[in-house]
Amino acid sequence: MLRKIFVVALMTMLLAGCGADKIVGTPDKAVLAYAQISMTGDSPNMQAAGFTDEDRNAIRKNLSNTFVTSMANITPMSDAAAEEITNIYFDRLKGAMNFKVTLAKDDSDRPVVEITTTPIDPAESARTVAAQNDELFALIGMVGKLKSEGADDAALKANDQVQALAVAALKNYIDNIKFAPEKTFSVPCAKVTGSDGNVHWAPADADAFVNFLTGR
Repeated sequence: MLRKIFVVALMTMLLAGCGADKIVGTPDKAVLAYAQISMTGDSPNMQAAGFTDEDRNAIRKNLSNTFVTSMANITPMSDAAAEEITNIYFDRLKGAMNFKVTLAKDDSDRPVVEITTTPIDPAESARTVAAQNDELFALIGMVGKLKSEGADDAALKANDQVQALAVAALKNYIDNIKFAPEKTFSVPCAKVTGSDGNVHWAPADADAFVNFLTGR
């Protein structure tokens, strides 16, 4: 689930196409913006990477949809519940991850930025997430009972208890995300055209960048 979230977020931002126009922003600030917005949902450095408020909203919506999909086999989630758990998720990572960037190679075509952070530890996260989730079991039982009484998707979305349990069950998962010790990763950069219409720097290898942030 973690990798899916970050791949969706990052691919939303990595816009195809490069140009010969003057490059706006610096490679280090651009890489920092990609890391911050993909992991925490926002960045004070958005302009350095050519992101607009629409990009930020799209990333948050994609993450919200990922949570909705993850619960689809148990219960539909209301928009309000999905937004609430999205905020919880980003706040959790925002409080746990700091990013330091350094321009390691200043090059007009292929600069390299070093980024240092505490990436996700997927193995340790999996061990802790495997612990019993009482909220999830309660949710499954409540939804089963309500469905047997004739509740449809609309009724489940409108049921405050169901939605609160869905958020609590996902929060249990989020609270158990673990992070690895501080690591540094080299990020070669390439030119892309941002949503603002200008040319900016971006991580050249999106998969490698996501793999580092998610601990793969």
